[in-house]
Formats: sequence, structure tokens, C-alpha cells
Amino acid sequence: MDIPESSWICPSCGSGATSPYCGACGEQRSVAAAPIAGDNAATGPRRSFVARMRASLSALASPPGRLTAAWLQGARVGFIAPLSLFLWTNVAFFVVQSASGLGILSWPLRSHLSDDSIAWLTTRLFAQRWPHVAASNDAYEQVFNALEAVHAKSLVIVMVPAFALALGALLLDRREPFRNSLTFATHFFAFALIWLCALFPTLAIVLHFVTPSGASAPWRHSMDLVVSGLEAAVLGGYLYVALDTVFGLSRPRRVVTAIALVATLYVILKAYHVVVFAATLYST
Repeated sequence: MDIPESSWICPSCGSGATSPYCGACGEQRSVAAAPIAGDNAATGPRRSFVARMRASLSALASPPGRLTAAWLQGARVGFIAPLSLFLWTNVAFFVVQSASGLGILSWPLRSHLSDDSIAWLTTRLFAQRWPHVAASNDAYEQVFNALEAVHAKSLVIVMVPAFALALGALLLDRREPFRNSLTFATHFFAFALIWLCALFPTLAIVLHFVTPSGASAPWRHSMDLVVSGLEAAVLGGYLYVALDTVFGLSRPRRVVTAIALVATLYVILKAYHVVVFAATLYST
């Protein structure tokens, strides 16, 4: 059925409407009140959790920032709330991590104490907490590593507001409400967890076949740099596009802001590393 020009298409359920509110789901008309390509899962009467999750994941990355822009413009009925989406992706992330045996955002005790960027702090905290326990103590290390994995799962969320604060500072001249930066950060970390879910298991399989037997430390270090570069490139690309989709930043500013946010993410990850270490250390 043709919809009159004065009508609009609800971005949440896909129904045609002529009043300020959708008669099918109650969504308020906004700038986003137009057909959104690819959101078939959220159209019509189907608004189950699976349909909303599918629509949210589709809008999360095609193009980057589309879900955030739609959410900020009021199109919410057909999507999962940002925090819920993050929590579900966090659960999926650690299921994949546990199934694959990869410690993507968790580190054993020896890694905490040998990381050159934070070892000056972690070794001091360990010595203060357990002055008579050697870091190489196998019994203690097993207890620490098991508890650290639990803390790593529950503390990922602390990175979201930190990233939102950094984004808000970079957009200070635009006077963006903090809730906009927080929504952007929540969606960004949901995407980042999905990306890591796909990246590391795939790389583990590939490296299993291409890694030479008895690979030297320099070779492994080179591979770590390649993986880190790939991580940063994809996340930086996401930020570059999303900053335009959500905030309409110019190209030069998007480049600078994306680079600044990737650098900020590195600092946040190191701080998260210390937070997880301290939470685990003082719980044992």
C-alpha cells in the first residue's frame, strides 16, 4: 500500500503513520523517521528479543555508528538498549574466550608482573600484599589466575565510562550531553568485543598452521605487533566512520579524534590491566 508523502515510516517497527506517534508501537517521529535499510528483523509485528538483537547487531556496524545515531534520535523500540547490548556481547565474548582457551582480556599473574609498562606498579603492590610469597609460587599462581579470570569478566564495563569521558572531552566545544558520549562508548565497546571474538580465535587457528616449530621470541614479538596493529586499524576505522554518522565531524577532525581515541583506549586497557590485578590481588 502506498504511503502518502505526508506520512512517515517508523524506524522501529516499519509501520506507516501520519501522526507524530506511530500507531503500531508508539515510537515518536524524529529525524530518524525514515526507512532504515537492512533492519527487516525489526519491521512489522516481530519485536522479539531475537529480532531486536539481530536489528541491533546489524545497525551496530553497517555503517558504524548507525545504531548510536538511531538511538539518540529516538528510534528505540526495535533495538536492544545500549547497556543490555553491551552485557550480552560481554557474555558472548567470555563464552568464546573460555571455549577457545584464549586469555584475551585476562592475564596470568606472570604477565601482570612482567609487562614493562605496568610492572613497576604491579610488582610493588604484590610485594606489599604478599611480602613472603614468591611470584613463582605455583599454588598461589593457580588461585590468582582462576580469580583473575572472574574479575576480568565483571570489570570490563569500567572501561566504558572512562572512554566516554575522553570522548566528551574531545567534543567539549560541541557541548554534547554526556549521555550521548556514553551511548557512543557503550556501542563502541560492544563492537570491540564482537571484533575480538572474531579476531583472536581466527588468528589462533591461522597461526597454528603457519607458526614455525621452535619460533623465536623476535618472531613472536613481530606477530604480536601485527595483531595489535590489526586490532587498532579496525577499531580506528570504526571510530572514523562512527564519528561522522553520529556527530557529523569533518574528515580532518575525525582523523585526529579517532587517533586520539585509539591512543586513549590503549591507556584505558593498561589501567584496566592494573584494576583487574589489584582487585584479584586483594581478594586472595
